Amino acid sequence: MEAQVIIAWAALGLGALALVFGVVFGVRAFRLARVLSSTPPTPIPALEAGLHEVRGVVHGEGSVESPLSRQACVYWRMIIEQRRRNRWETLVDKREAVPCWLDDGGGRVAISPIDADVIVTLSARGTGGIFGFPSAELSEVLERLGASPDGMVGPYLRYREEVVTPGDRLHAVGTAVSVGEGWEMRKDNDVYVISDRDEADMVANQERLAVRWAGLAVAGALALAWGFLNGGVAALL
Repeated sequence: MEAQVIIAWAALGLGALALVFGVVFGVRAFRLARVLSSTPPTPIPALEAGLHEVRGVVHGEGSVESPLSRQACVYWRMIIEQRRRNRWETLVDKREAVPCWLDDGGGRVAISPIDADVIVTLSARGTGGIFGFPSAELSEVLERLGASPDGMVGPYLRYREEVVTPGDRLHAVGTAVSVGEGWEMRKDNDVYVISDRDEADMVANQERLAVRWAGLAVAGALALAWGFLNGGVAALL
């Protein structure tokens, strides 16, 4: 009986977490899909305060060097993960950017990749692969990142490096805010995306994410129900 109660409590806890995460992130993905599909691009000179989608060529004040490909860019992100307990665990997730903006030929608007969800898909902007562990290449990259993650295990780790370089054509969805004599895109209600994807692709991707999160929420609800029916209620009483 005691083992059944323990299992029931575990089901209740895991189910509650899955339900909360599934609902929160599912609603967020669904909302972003709706925002993207209902927000046509606004020419930068016509910006007003509020939610907008803008498109243009990215420029930056100076540059930073990406840790793996050593490219001069306005933004980079490096993710290193390892496979443990049947899932990928993030060991390193670092990003860096310089002040930058989009220019559509008629005006410009400041963007902040550090604060946004940056989604890059073209091979020129995103590369992935495998590091052997241990390996000299992995050690060099970690040194450039200034990272020394604990608990690394072999035989390999996977990585993804994303970069945005001056001259890339991007679009941003966020809240336009007047700053001095110009405009800046900011996050409002969790909506701030910078991407090289076209709008239809981004909408479809967010809808797929919403369905996956909804599936997690359903699984969490079922786990909660199972936990209550198999000892959770008795344990609470």
